[in-house]
Amino acid sequence: MLQREGKRKRLSRATPREREVLQLVLQGYTNRDIAEQLGISDYTARDHVSALLRKNEVRNRAQLVALHVPVPRKKKTEVPLHLTDCLIEADGDNGAVLN
Repeated sequence: MLQREGKRKRLSRATPREREVLQLVLQGYTNRDIAEQLGISDYTARDHVSALLRKNEVRNRAQLVALHVPVPRKKKTEVPLHLTDCLIEADGDNGAVLN
């Protein structure tokens, strides 16, 4: 829950243009790709990415992405699996076979 609140605060500090740039960074765009997509210079794209890194208090794009991509949750197993859940049938040779 605290992570979500922190994420909201970080996003609220970003300008609308920085939010656009963030979406492109999250999609894996380079500064040059961002510049072409938004019709800005490479330097301006770099400045927007730098501002995002600074405002999110991270050092690189990988940390920025990790901060904004949701973490998948593990699914809980409905019923625990135990050996006792397996059926054991007697084999004709005095052995048991698991099914």
